[in-house]
Amino acid sequence: MADSASHNPDRRGLLSVMGVGLGGMTALGAAQAATLPAPQGQQRADVIVIGGGMAGCAAALEATERGASVIVLDKAERLGGNSILAAGIFALPMGDSPAARQEFAREYERIGQGRGNAEIFTLMANHVRENIAWLERNGVAFEPEGESAPFRVAVRTAGPGAWRGMPVLFQTMRQRIEARGGRFVLGVKARELVMDNRGHVVGVRAAGPEGLVDYLGRTVVIATGGYAANTAMLEAFADPNAGALMVRGYRGATGDGHRMAEAAGAGLRGMGGMMALHIAAVDPESTAAGQPASAIPHAISINRTGERFVDESRGYVAHGKAVLTQPEGRATLVFDQRIAEIAAVAGVVGNFRRLGLDVHQADTIEALAAKVGLPPEATARTVAAFNAAVQDGAAPGAAPPKRTLARKLEQAPFFALHPLVPGITLTFGGVMTDPSARVLEADGRVIPGLFAAGEGAGGAFFEDYIGGGALAMCLVMGRIAGRNAVA
Repeated sequence: MADSASHNPDRRGLLSVMGVGLGGMTALGAAQAATLPAPQGQQRADVIVIGGGMAGCAAALEATERGASVIVLDKAERLGGNSILAAGIFALPMGDSPAARQEFAREYERIGQGRGNAEIFTLMANHVRENIAWLERNGVAFEPEGESAPFRVAVRTAGPGAWRGMPVLFQTMRQRIEARGGRFVLGVKARELVMDNRGHVVGVRAAGPEGLVDYLGRTVVIATGGYAANTAMLEAFADPNAGALMVRGYRGATGDGHRMAEAAGAGLRGMGGMMALHIAAVDPESTAAGQPASAIPHAISINRTGERFVDESRGYVAHGKAVLTQPEGRATLVFDQRIAEIAAVAGVVGNFRRLGLDVHQADTIEALAAKVGLPPEATARTVAAFNAAVQDGAAPGAAPPKRTLARKLEQAPFFALHPLVPGITLTFGGVMTDPSARVLEADGRVIPGLFAAGEGAGGAFFEDYIGGGALAMCLVMGRIAGRNAVA
């Protein structure tokens, strides 16, 4: 797909997009303090993708399949962004029927309190199965389908399994993209978008070892992820103390795409308050893989004073945010032998042991509590009260009640994952987009030539989400962005 002269303006016709002229600088615009000098060179392709995570690689693979020349830029020296650090779980409907797809979308709307992006949830429901099959046709292996209790959502995990599959996935995707002529330029940081005299985005000015280079194309896809590692943005948008959270994921997630897009006139969505953050309670020695998400709904979580404090069946994001408010900001996940034999819990225990993380064990609750530094008597009372409240798989009379997946802790040995501390995984707020992944101004106008997908786009989630949703969203919206960037 060759460029025509009308779509390749010369350097005199290009306008670097800066914060100058915006009525007032936002928390993002303050970074745009000085105009960059002229670039030392140019490189061209049909589509320029900024970011080499799940969304960026999906966009690039789709675009190359459609015959476009593609350059993928990433400021890291490796591909994957936040996605390569994930467990590799993709959420999908529990079946391929219209009813299953509707239920999937409703589950995400419900857990996001009706304030997520319903259009994106519908796109995920309608396309994620097909897109996983597309990845399989491109050589990516997946584990057999499972469930994500207590949610009515199925999951597929990148092979050969949780925490191991994503590096293999990215290696495979890179090979396929390069085989179709796509190029990766790593260790190059995108600094600003480039517009032509029509106001169309036609490229990005980036800084690398050889200085500033303009990467010019017909269209640009922003897939730079979130801002979980940007203390200033967290404190400005979420909470004054949010910058103190442990960063679980990629430390290059500093909101670069948000800043560049806003400087080009883009609106932002879902940026405010703690509802804009994904927080999980994790092992402090391995904040990425030491994530007991699958075990949390089945176990009970106990704070420093020996008390329960959350309905564990609400899932790991609700649990992580609740831990944030507990004494010393830590919690202990407790379960017995029968719960340890549940496949989801056994998988977590096996992963912790593989990583060399502590899985504490004792023959009594009191001994277990003493081993991890909890008050033995208070902890034993909490477990006894919980056991007494369990009936028919729930614990409505417990304090707090547990809606589902409630099981008595009675069979020794007893286990504890301790300590678990809050860590920020990803951010929910992002650049405004439409269902075609086109970037929008705050008033809904389309910014020609600019697309966005992934964690930093669409404002898909709010307050909470179901595990596997982020990768599914990145895959679906990344592929849509790649398709429409070519079209």
